[in-house]
Amino acid sequence: MLAEISSLTTALAAAKELGAALLKERDSQKATTIQVDLTDKIVQAQLQLTQILGSVIEKDGRIQALTERVRVLEGEQSEKARYRLAKVGTIGEFFAYQLRPAAELTERADEPTHFLCQPCFDGGKKSVLHKLDLLVKCSVCSSTTQVEPAPPSQPIRRTRGRSVGGW
Repeated sequence: MLAEISSLTTALAAAKELGAALLKERDSQKATTIQVDLTDKIVQAQLQLTQILGSVIEKDGRIQALTERVRVLEGEQSEKARYRLAKVGTIGEFFAYQLRPAAELTERADEPTHFLCQPCFDGGKKSVLHKLDLLVKCSVCSSTTQVEPAPPSQPIRRTRGRSVGGW
């Protein structure tokens, strides 16, 4: 009987070791499964973070571009505020932008009075009109118009379909 008890004890010990080994294997598989799930979730979180950072960088770039655009538009508006539309010359209805009087200017008030071509200035180009005898000419768009009365022997001159005006 003692041999049987010893044999039973040995069998139980072996069963215990097998049970412990099975539990250890099961725990190892669970840990591996958990590690795989955790790794997948970390990778997904990193992908989402990358997308969010990309979106933030894109929006930051857009904000900088819009800020620069606002700065440029404010500068253009400030420059346009320095001028007023005025009739040029004594003939017809010719208009150009004239620099406001120095008393009305907050910056660069020492500039000499001058006229800018209206179509060019409205289009974003600043072109000073040049007076040539009886004519005024834009050096950018090359339009000209007569602004002073012509001697009786000369006809009134115009280009680009503009009406004549005065200086």
